[in-house]
Amino acid sequence: MNELPSLTALCPPSAEKVELAPAARAGFEIPPSHGALTDTYGPGCFDEFLWVHAVGSTRPGSDLVRQTKEARQLLRDYPQSGLQDLLAEHGLTTDDLVQWAVTDNADMLFWLPVGDPDDWPTLAAQAGWLRFARLPLSSTGVLLALLSGVLRLDLFPDDFPSERPEFSVHPYA
Repeated sequence: MNELPSLTALCPPSAEKVELAPAARAGFEIPPSHGALTDTYGPGCFDEFLWVHAVGSTRPGSDLVRQTKEARQLLRDYPQSGLQDLLAEHGLTTDDLVQWAVTDNADMLFWLPVGDPDDWPTLAAQAGWLRFARLPLSSTGVLLALLSGVLRLDLFPDDFPSERPEFSVHPYA
């Protein structure tokens, strides 16, 4: 299902765009639906809280490849048995996770790369790795569900999302 038209109707993209460098080889697959999402919005922030990464972002904090590599290293250095168990259910390790977003609270959103890339579920991991939520949604699907209020994650603050979610490109995106 293509959720992008519904997402753009709910939360229009910013007129300002972050320039993306020509796509370098990521070393791992990226769902085509996420490419469409970042082609439409670019990397940036949904509702002043949820930061979406893009391949080729010229800003290091929003480059999907760089953030994924850093998150994988963090997970190697700080192993969590609960996470390892969840990943093992899917035949994955932390080196298979692909980080596509982060919150202002340092919660991370990853894809669990199993099956067709556009059907990869999302793993929401609370900062400190205390709690996890497996969501059977793409990055666009997660954003639409969260911003429309259809999905509430107890990992996120009660005031997210706002009544009128916005997308913005900040100078440090």
